[in-house]
Amino acid sequence: MSLVSMARIAGLVGVVSLLVACSAATPAPTLTPPATSDLGATATPEPTAAAAVRPTQITQPTATMTPKPTPETVALPPTIGVTGGSLTIAGLADIPHRDVHQAVQETLTSLGPGLAYSRLLRLSTGPDQALPSLVLECDLCLSWEMTSDLGFEFHLRPGVHWQDIAPVNGRLLLADDLVFSYERLRTTGWPNAPLLSAVESMEAPDAQTLRLTLSSPDADLLLSLADGHAKVVAPEVVSEFGDLKTSPVIGTGPWIWERTQEGIGTTLSRNPTYFEEGVPFLDQLFISVIKEDGLEQSAQQKALAAFSAGVVEVATLPPGKWGELQSSGLKFGTLDSGQAGTGVILTLNVRSPIFHDLNVRRAIFKAIDPWDYVDNYWSGQGYVSVGIPVESADWLLGRSEIRPQNFADPSEARRFLTASGLSLPVDIELAVRTERFEGAYLNLAGRLAEDLQAVGFNPTIRGLNPARFGEVVVNENKDYQLALGVVPPTSTTNSFLFALLHSAGRWNLAEHQDNVLDAMIERQAVELDPVRRRDQIREIQRYVLDQAYLFSPITGSTRWVFDPDLRGFHPNTAISEYIYWSRTWLDR
Repeated sequence: MSLVSMARIAGLVGVVSLLVACSAATPAPTLTPPATSDLGATATPEPTAAAAVRPTQITQPTATMTPKPTPETVALPPTIGVTGGSLTIAGLADIPHRDVHQAVQETLTSLGPGLAYSRLLRLSTGPDQALPSLVLECDLCLSWEMTSDLGFEFHLRPGVHWQDIAPVNGRLLLADDLVFSYERLRTTGWPNAPLLSAVESMEAPDAQTLRLTLSSPDADLLLSLADGHAKVVAPEVVSEFGDLKTSPVIGTGPWIWERTQEGIGTTLSRNPTYFEEGVPFLDQLFISVIKEDGLEQSAQQKALAAFSAGVVEVATLPPGKWGELQSSGLKFGTLDSGQAGTGVILTLNVRSPIFHDLNVRRAIFKAIDPWDYVDNYWSGQGYVSVGIPVESADWLLGRSEIRPQNFADPSEARRFLTASGLSLPVDIELAVRTERFEGAYLNLAGRLAEDLQAVGFNPTIRGLNPARFGEVVVNENKDYQLALGVVPPTSTTNSFLFALLHSAGRWNLAEHQDNVLDAMIERQAVELDPVRRRDQIREIQRYVLDQAYLFSPITGSTRWVFDPDLRGFHPNTAISEYIYWSRTWLDR
C-alpha cells in the first residue's frame, strides 16, 4: 500500500480549477438536430486554483502498471479540404491578458491567442470520434512510452519550427523548450500548476527527447500534458518581456496571432510553416467578442442574434432557443458535442436527516425520468450520466441499464418512500441555481417538483443565484437537502471523482463518508491499464447510482450552429482542446 499525501490529492483535485469558463464544441454540416444519445453502445453525447482537501493523507493501493502501446506515427494524411477564406466565430468574453500559463480563461486558452501554441499531446478529433472522448494523439511528439512504473519518455517530431517572429525567428523546437515551459507552468501559486503535480522531475537528454519522472502514479498524467493550458512557449519571449501578458504571441501551432482588440476580438492567420502538411485550410480566423447586454440579453443570446444576421458564421445555441431558430427560416448547419464534467447535477445531501435513509434517496431517483427532461426541457441538448469525464463513450453506463435499474418507476418510488416509515407527504426543499436570462433551469425544477409530488413528496423550490448556490451547495458548509444546478466544471476522470465524489474532496457534494466509494476512487486513480480502469469507472457509476448520491440529468452538451458552407468541423472541446479549427474549411 502506498500513502498519497494531502498535497498529491490536492493536485489531483486542483485540476478542477482550470475550467471556470465553458469551452465549446463541434459541427459537421447537418441540418437536422441530432437524436438524444443512448450511451449504451455508441455514445454521442471539462479548473479555478488548486483545491484543498481536509484529511492529512489518503491510503491508495499500489498501482498496477501495464505500459500502453507506443504510438508509432502521428503523421496522418491531410484531410481533403478547400483552402482559403476567413471564418468569423462568436466569442463570449474579452481576454484578461495574453499569458496562457497564468490564466485559466477558456477564451484565451482555446478561442483566442492560445490557438497559436502547440502541446506535447492533444485530443483526437474527427467525424469518427464518438463523444465524449479523451482519446489522445501526438501533437509535438512522434511517440511516447512508459520506461518504468513512474517514467515516461517522449520522442519529438523532427523539423518543427517556431513561427518566424522576433525574438524566436523561426528556430527549431528543442526538447529544452518543453522543459522550460513545464517548469514555468508549474510555478508555485499559478492556477495551472496542479496539472503537473504528479511530476517529480523532467529532463531533455537530447534535442528530440523528453523524460518525465512521476512522484506517484497518476492515470491522468497524459491528459494533463494534452490539456489546452499545458502550452509550449518560447523561452526567448519570456526572457525579453518578463512574462507573456503583453508580449507577442509566438508558438509552433497552426495559427499565427495577429492582434487582439478589447471589445472587438482576436485575429489569427494561417501558419504557412506549420509542421502538419496541408492544414490549416482557412486563411484567417476572427473571434468576434460578443458580451452580454446589461439585463436584456445574455452573451449567447446576442451571439445567436449575430449569427441570424450573418455577422458571425459560428455560434453556440443557449438552451431553449432551438425552436426559435428552427422556425426562423434560416439555413444553417448544426451539431451537438457532448462534454462530460459539465452540465446540470442533481445531488442529495446525506447529512440532511431525511436523506440518511437510502429508501428516501432511491425514491427521489425512481420518481423521475431524466431522459424526458433532456428531450422536453433542454431541446435534446445533453445526455444522462453520473457526469464523470471519461476516455471514451464505452466507459459510460447506457440508458438500457440505468433507466430500469435506477429511474422512471413512480410505483417503485412510492414503495421506497413507504418503506422509510415517514409520514406522507414528505416535506423536502429543492435548491435550484438560477441563471440570468435563462428560465430553463426553473422550468426544469418545476417539472422535477411535480414528479416528486406525484409519489408522496411535498417539495418547495428555493431559487438561488450562482454565488449563493455555491455557498449553500458547493462550498464546505453545506445547507441544503436536494439541489439542482451547475457545479464547478471538471475536465478529467480524477478531477471529477476526487473533487465532487470523494469524501475528502474539496466539494464532496453529497457530504457522504463512504469508505467503500473512496477506495474505489483511489484504486482507479493509479490504474494505467485502460480496460481495467474502464471497468472500475463503470462500477463506480453503478455504486453512486445505487446509493443515490448524485447524477447528472443533463450532462453538458454544446449545440453549435454554423454557416451551411462550413465543412470538416468536428470539435472535441474537452480539456480545452482546439486543434479542430485547423481542420475545417468553407465550401464556397
